[in-house]
Amino acid sequence: MKQNRKGLIYSSVIAVVFLFVNSFCLASQEQPKSYHCVTQFENGTINWSTGNIIGIGKASPEGNRESSHQFVLGSARADANRRIIEILKQIKIFNTLSVGEYASKNDVILAGMEKTARDSIISKQYYTSALSVEIWIETSMFGGFLQLVLPEEIRQIPKISPEIRKKNSKPIGENLYTGLIIDARELGFEPVLNPLIVSEQGYEIYSSVFISREFAVQNGVCKYFCSMDQALKDKRIGNRPLVLKGLRKEGKPTTAIVINTSDYRLLEKATERHTFLKECRVIIVLD
Repeated sequence: MKQNRKGLIYSSVIAVVFLFVNSFCLASQEQPKSYHCVTQFENGTINWSTGNIIGIGKASPEGNRESSHQFVLGSARADANRRIIEILKQIKIFNTLSVGEYASKNDVILAGMEKTARDSIISKQYYTSALSVEIWIETSMFGGFLQLVLPEEIRQIPKISPEIRKKNSKPIGENLYTGLIIDARELGFEPVLNPLIVSEQGYEIYSSVFISREFAVQNGVCKYFCSMDQALKDKRIGNRPLVLKGLRKEGKPTTAIVINTSDYRLLEKATERHTFLKECRVIIVLD
């Protein structure tokens, strides 16, 4: 009787400790801001505003009550790795091309995604009184992953020589645009890794030919926000961005954001666009 009572007390203490640890982890976990553009999956998320990807893995002893803690922990981590790979495969490069489809015939990309999952860090880990484990792992789409999946058309653009920069620069005292914001709210545009922006006449305004791969790999081809106020404050596009309104989506197989002719001409007059487009200083604002 005394032994059973001790066991009951011990189990209660363990349960309290687990609940305390879980509460602490949940409180300390950084949550996406309300203005972040987030795609939610059953076992993870993509934050298009930060480039952060989360995969959630779970495991429990269940039928094998004698499973060691390390075995259950390892099973949860393996499950989280699988979730990360599943999420990576669902990311769209273009509107009609997913990473999974692109990687299906490329073993190098598949191996790279597996490495991305293995290298993900554990951001949250907690247990239940039944010794089940849930693990959250995080990685970034920036860097190695983008190097693997961005189209080869995005190449390294040489630096502009000082002489050419000086020749094409605006007169002293004239304000220069420092970046580009595309207002795509109400268009139903879904985030993709390599968006296309065109004029009403079909001229490409922002595409792979304007981008230097170095910047695209490090920071993404563009950044997505779900708030114009926050987009205007973001350091990526500097203190004087050019804001253009998206008219509609158009084109197959790659859906493009179309802007009107007058806005296109305004952008064409800004010779500094070559620099900020090359450096991917572009934000797309979504609903």
